[in-house]
Amino acid sequence: MTTIGAELKMLTMEQERVLVQWKDLLAESGLDRILIRDPGSEAPQIADRFQVLARLFGEGKDVERRDFEACVPDEMFSTIEVLGLVNRTGDRVAPTYRLVFHRGLWLFCETVSPWAKFYYGNDSRELSRMLGGATGTVLDLCSGVGAQALICAQTAERVTAVEIEPLAAKLFWVNAAMNGLSDKVELIIGDLLEPVAGRSFDVISCNPPFMPVPPGVRYPRFADGGGDGLGIVRRLMAGLPEVLVPGGRCEVVGAVLGNREGPDLAEFKKMAEDSSLAIIIDCRTCEELEGKPLKQLAGMALEGGGQEDAERAFRSHFKSLNATHIYYFLLHAFRAPSPMVCASYCDGPNTAFWMVPFH
Repeated sequence: MTTIGAELKMLTMEQERVLVQWKDLLAESGLDRILIRDPGSEAPQIADRFQVLARLFGEGKDVERRDFEACVPDEMFSTIEVLGLVNRTGDRVAPTYRLVFHRGLWLFCETVSPWAKFYYGNDSRELSRMLGGATGTVLDLCSGVGAQALICAQTAERVTAVEIEPLAAKLFWVNAAMNGLSDKVELIIGDLLEPVAGRSFDVISCNPPFMPVPPGVRYPRFADGGGDGLGIVRRLMAGLPEVLVPGGRCEVVGAVLGNREGPDLAEFKKMAEDSSLAIIIDCRTCEELEGKPLKQLAGMALEGGGQEDAERAFRSHFKSLNATHIYYFLLHAFRAPSPMVCASYCDGPNTAFWMVPFH
């Protein structure tokens, strides 16, 4: 276990100051309106002097260096270049990372691909919605670039973030500094609950790897949830009573396999019984494990056999589990006198939700 303290924050006080100014420039530009607009909608108007930022971070395209320098002060350009947020090649400047506007926060993150080391996606936004207004002490697991940790840091007393990928540390601290929240967070590089043994928290959040991956298929670590997608969730629920204060809560985003009639909730019932937890599962969306969803799952595989081999492996795996659908959920858990599982889910794509209690 390695603790990331002042030494490995990697940012000087001067760099932190400039990053706050950079965030202010982004806010002034109106770039947030471009980053959060719905696909296909009309692009919002943005001042001519900021068009270079819209092209660079809104479209992900490189720009003329002289155009970027005309928009960004020299000190700011130098700082974000030194931090690796943009890449200068000759007379061109290109974005190194994707920039997103996350519920009022500016975040740099990687573009999702089989070669990415850490993750940000739609599920990050959904989980953050559950965490707004968090108070007390917060533990953010599988923290990545800090989306959930920084949402919580706006209102919580203190946030501890744990991430297994060391390469995420730089962007975590860049994002914390850019949003003026460095003093509210700590980052620990380690494996799930191991680095915080003996500590307890009021709120725990986790955006774990949750894709169900066939045995033997190489998959990005940020997405590989084991055979049923619940590998990390199972470990978290097992250790939750030791790290969650009485009256505390845990919020998790994930996926569970099932069929057209509904998700397979047997594993959640076992988790609740083993750890004396109340677990509430809200399955927001459902996809059939064929066609485009299957191709997308298989397309992330790090296999040399090609797309067709990966699709066969996934199809065979799901057949062995009698799974025809995947349900994406938000999970709420807390310590309880008697275990319980409640789930809201649809009995197929685009249908109504039902409540199913288990005692």
